[in-house]
Amino acid sequence: MVLSLLASQPSGFPAGRRWGVALASVLLAAALLVWVTRTADRIRDEALERFFEQYNHQQLLLARQAGRTIEGIFATFRRNLSLVASLFEQGRVTADEARRFSNSLRRIYETLSDLPIIDLVVFDREGTVVAIVPEDAYTLGRNYSWRGYFRWARDQGRPGQVYVTPFMTMKGGQHRGDKALIVAEGIYGPGGEFKGVVTFTVNFDRLAQDHILSVRIGKEGYAWLVDADERSVLVDPAGKIGGQSFEQAFHDRWPVLYRLLDRAARERRPGVGWYEFEDPSDPEKTVRKLVGYTPVRVQQRVWILGVCTPVREVEAVMGTFLKEQGRFTAAAIGAILLGSLVVASALTAWNRALSRRVEARTRDLNRARSELEAAFDEIVAAKRMAAAGNLALGVVHEIRNPLSSIRMNIQMLRETVRPDGDAEENFAIIEEEIQRLNGLLQGILSFARPQHPTVVPVDLAGIVRGVTALCEERLRQAGIDVAVTVNDGMPPVTCDPDQVRQVVLNLVLNATEAMEAAGPVRRLRIEVGRDGPWAVVRVADTGPGIPPEVLENLFDPFVTTKAGGGGLGLAVSQRIVLRHGGRIQAENGPDGGAVLTVYLPVDGPPAGEEA
Repeated sequence: MVLSLLASQPSGFPAGRRWGVALASVLLAAALLVWVTRTADRIRDEALERFFEQYNHQQLLLARQAGRTIEGIFATFRRNLSLVASLFEQGRVTADEARRFSNSLRRIYETLSDLPIIDLVVFDREGTVVAIVPEDAYTLGRNYSWRGYFRWARDQGRPGQVYVTPFMTMKGGQHRGDKALIVAEGIYGPGGEFKGVVTFTVNFDRLAQDHILSVRIGKEGYAWLVDADERSVLVDPAGKIGGQSFEQAFHDRWPVLYRLLDRAARERRPGVGWYEFEDPSDPEKTVRKLVGYTPVRVQQRVWILGVCTPVREVEAVMGTFLKEQGRFTAAAIGAILLGSLVVASALTAWNRALSRRVEARTRDLNRARSELEAAFDEIVAAKRMAAAGNLALGVVHEIRNPLSSIRMNIQMLRETVRPDGDAEENFAIIEEEIQRLNGLLQGILSFARPQHPTVVPVDLAGIVRGVTALCEERLRQAGIDVAVTVNDGMPPVTCDPDQVRQVVLNLVLNATEAMEAAGPVRRLRIEVGRDGPWAVVRVADTGPGIPPEVLENLFDPFVTTKAGGGGLGLAVSQRIVLRHGGRIQAENGPDGGAVLTVYLPVDGPPAGEEA
């Protein structure tokens, strides 16, 4: 309204009114200056708050992944303790029996060599050591019936129950001075009578080094571990407060951290928050940290694992966007001040120009805010994808370890039982399914952690002929007629031969499996040619084709039309082709069947960039 009034003033109004209009213009400029500053501050605060929430969520996911790894390790200990106990449950626990099972005990220990295990010990019902792997003449034959875990197994334990001791410091041997704990399970007969105890001694320092201290996020982010039952610090990356209680370490100096740990120990559920603690760059200073934490359940004990990062490092990630916003805000403020100076020298002309400039700057501010929010959403989405990839790798790692243990135990059981007939067939089915699961996990690894192509000039037609020769026997058994056509003058193609061979092999195998379930006419046609800058490989079959509802999402992970398929072959193939700067497309042929076409740049991926 003030601007419209200014615009309507005649150019020759008196000096008093000119000063009044000038004062009104200055007040208007000041109001606009305050509005721009407050709006910029509000946008910055909202962006930081949302980014902190997302960052804390990523820390919580990382803590959960590390916690599941630790829980999986102790689950592996429990399964193998039960396996050792089952060896003795039909007979007596004696030194003679232990020698009879010495090979099995050694093999069980060797399967756990990748885990932080020190030794495997078997006690008889009196508490005397009858077997230890690795062999230790000092410990063999000694009596440990006074130990808490032995009394627990004898007086309270039940078949299948596992007991985890508090931490202790090793008194001798090559692990002297290391922190350790013991995982124990009682050995019981068919009627539940107590026969002895089997234990694993776990090197907790190695467990912490491999699975807690190795967790890093950014430059100064790290993980810590506390005991919710004992209310004490288990793993402190700085090495200053390990072994202290919450009250000793935090109550007086770090009350916010003390309250956070106290609540986490009582509630024993995941959470996020912040606290103040020593600055890792300068212990004399205090820094605020964001933290995500989760409970880790190890048999009857509960630990709390947290991942934290200094706030300044999180803000640095947002620094680029905040600088852009600051520059724009400074430009807007400068424009407003410039407009105020123009008003002082030319009232009427300035009043019209100010109206246009304010509208333009307002549109710029709105556009800049939209761009900032869009860029922020892209960063958040990228971090979610990265977390999903890390989670996928963690899940694969967690499945492969117990899967290998299952396979080894099945092989041991097969050698011990020596089954025949239906039992032998069932064992064979189990091993085949384990192999199939391993193949699926390998496919997930290939998709979640792709390799960058190593390109060299290769004969693309030679790769295709090599794949058909590799599959020749299977194609012959399936009654499939194969024809490979190569256009004249086909030049060498710059690509990674191993990765391209994998793509062609996937397409040939998919076509073969599709035609094995189709009619009597089984033809596979592969064409190798050139289309301008592209090398083209076209694979056409006479199978049932691709259903329309599947065609749109055919290259998404885990989308498959095969009953036993994993749905990763085409997803991995597409990723390989895209990394080469090419593309892959699928369609149904005019006479039925599926046609998949791969386009690769003849001269290789564009230099200095990744597709």
